Amino acid sequence: MSPVSPARALRAATVTVLMSAALSAPGLVTAAAAPAATGPTATPSALQVAGRGATVPFVEHEAETATTNGSVIGPDRRAGTLPGEASGRKAVTLSGSGQYVEFTLTAPANAIDFRYSLPDNSAGTGIDSTIGLYVDGTKNRDLALTSRYGWYYGSYPFTNRPSDGKAHHFYDETRALLPTTLGVGTKVRLQLDGGGTPTTVDLADFEQVAGPAQRPPGSVSVTDHGATPGDGTDDAAAFDAAIAAARGAGREVWLPAGVFTLNRHITVDRITIRGAGMWHTELRGSRPGLFGKGEPASCGHAGYPGNPEVPGVSAAVGLHDFAIIGDVTERVDCDQSNAIGGALGGDSVVSGLWLQHTKVGLWLDGPFSGLTVRGNRILDQTADGLNLHRGVTDTVVTDNFVRNSGDDGLAMWSESQPDQRNTFSFNTVIAPILANSIAIYGGSDISVTDNVVAETQDQGGGIHIANRFSAVPLGGTTTVARNTTIRSGVLDSNWQFGVGALWFDGRDSPLTGRIEVSDMDILDSNHEAIQFIDGSTNDVHFDDIRITGAGTFAFQFQTRATGTMRDVVATGIGVAGIYNCMSPDVPAGLVDLGGNSGFGSTYCGPWPPPVYGGDNGGDPTDPPDPPTDGNLALRKQISATGSQGGFPPGNAVDGSAESYWESTNNAFPQSLTVDLGATHTVRRVVLRLPPAAAWAARTQTLSVQGSTNGSTWTTLSASAGHTFDPASGNTATVTVAPGDQRHLRLTFTANTGWPAGQLAELEVYST
Repeated sequence: MSPVSPARALRAATVTVLMSAALSAPGLVTAAAAPAATGPTATPSALQVAGRGATVPFVEHEAETATTNGSVIGPDRRAGTLPGEASGRKAVTLSGSGQYVEFTLTAPANAIDFRYSLPDNSAGTGIDSTIGLYVDGTKNRDLALTSRYGWYYGSYPFTNRPSDGKAHHFYDETRALLPTTLGVGTKVRLQLDGGGTPTTVDLADFEQVAGPAQRPPGSVSVTDHGATPGDGTDDAAAFDAAIAAARGAGREVWLPAGVFTLNRHITVDRITIRGAGMWHTELRGSRPGLFGKGEPASCGHAGYPGNPEVPGVSAAVGLHDFAIIGDVTERVDCDQSNAIGGALGGDSVVSGLWLQHTKVGLWLDGPFSGLTVRGNRILDQTADGLNLHRGVTDTVVTDNFVRNSGDDGLAMWSESQPDQRNTFSFNTVIAPILANSIAIYGGSDISVTDNVVAETQDQGGGIHIANRFSAVPLGGTTTVARNTTIRSGVLDSNWQFGVGALWFDGRDSPLTGRIEVSDMDILDSNHEAIQFIDGSTNDVHFDDIRITGAGTFAFQFQTRATGTMRDVVATGIGVAGIYNCMSPDVPAGLVDLGGNSGFGSTYCGPWPPPVYGGDNGGDPTDPPDPPTDGNLALRKQISATGSQGGFPPGNAVDGSAESYWESTNNAFPQSLTVDLGATHTVRRVVLRLPPAAAWAARTQTLSVQGSTNGSTWTTLSASAGHTFDPASGNTATVTVAPGDQRHLRLTFTANTGWPAGQLAELEVYST
């Protein structure tokens, strides 16, 4: 790299990208400064990415492309809006009697599952309604709808109180078997009839469902031990008895077609339980769930007294071909109200399940080894779709379809013990309402391959690799290969800047394990395509990456990253190729191995609104140097002894008082050090916090030191309290004796407003 020009250094480490023919179709939104609400560009459906994602037996029809006399809403990418949470960021609202959405079948079907939203009531407990189902103009029946399982409010872990604001998680799904197979060309209408509640329809999935499976020879049926489908009484004791009898005889447990009621969890070990099919056998009730040994204790709360821990690890468990549909309407994190849980190791298999309306579809607690989770549908969860938690090894999660989870769609969390040698492959994850489609929190030798993820909503991205939440740090080689993200990444509601479709976070400690990212399509990202934040990301290698459309940046550097990049190609970049408010050499940490193009331009400044359909990756340019009588610290290299997630030190020199640095909490003293790039006479230091009135007045105790070489320091201002008050601009000025300095260090020892050092802008002046 040439030392004489930062622009040349950037050129060697940054890239420009070609838009694929499939994504260059007409319909791209173009605007000089489009707001975040601007809609999606032309991208494939998450179910139409060849060779990637789950293989599903249904055909999906978007409501906005069907025949309707209702109102098409969207496109809109904002979280907390009906179109923003919809697939493709559009939907249809039916607001009066006789309004409908009519789908024309393109394949035979005898079942429908459709995604919809009803309003909440003022108490936050939801309302019930119906919608008419018509086949070729003739009414078939009314389908029951409810908003009991949607509409959460406030901040994590969320409430059911509308007064808390921040409404989200609007959609639910309902399904129905049709009386006969409908042929290609049949018109299926969902219509509001007299008295119906305004209803928003997102999509409908049509499927040809096989009839109920037959009872396996020699199996033990739960009905032989007292379970009665459809009567509403608790069948838990009958399930226990059937499992005991079958295990003693070396047989399977059979769940015939029908609806069985479970008001407590069933513990399973060395047993196979098989149903008549996910459309035919349903486990419902106040607490339906099948758990291996190792189930953690559950807290008690209204409606449930809690339960103690179940020790041990289960093995050789098979759970196949039935539905678990719960009744969870609130998120209580200490309550294990999940569909599948505990420790299921020893070649256990979970397949062909429909999991809906529980807290988590599958929350699996290690340590255990050797589980396969295959071919399941995980829908409308209050929290995660699936989480491999603490010491889970040699486990494969493949060919699953996840939609509308309340937290991470699929996650591995190495809390206290590492997850190792696990694989997420060929899964489709759509519309996680919070956090990420796929998240890897620590662990060793993890693979994320051949997945499709889409439509993230808040505080997360498409694929996330991180040392967070006290996870055992990432080790070995993490493989991220042949994945596709669509409209992933978000405007984080807390940080108020974009999160990447693919993002790396060394919040607890730097990411030091090798990370290999290859053959990846990052399509129509809501904000930046790739992000590095907190700590540093070391030993990351990009090969054959296609960034096609990003609202802001191809790369957003909020911390340093080291590694390599080859054949990284980007087009359709909205604002600039790279965001970097640190040293100009930061992007060069990813060594250029050739074939890279499309994000040579650099931006530093206030967080910009995304621009969709633009092409501003550009050629590299040198950011202008600040005038010598201006702020000497603007966009200069800065570091900190620690920072809170999402509030890196670069925020303190980016020229915006709206973003800010926050040190590690409860860990005084904390320091912030800026390199002015050359020796200057320093007379004045101006410290700013965000001006918003939401910031209460506070006093921060800090000292200022200066250095010409970065190793020998002189005190310029002794430790003292400095008051920040929004009523007077939330600004404090420290005047120092004139002297030559290249480096300045602020050391914070107290803050009356928060247990950390906080600074939106560090400004240094010669005047």
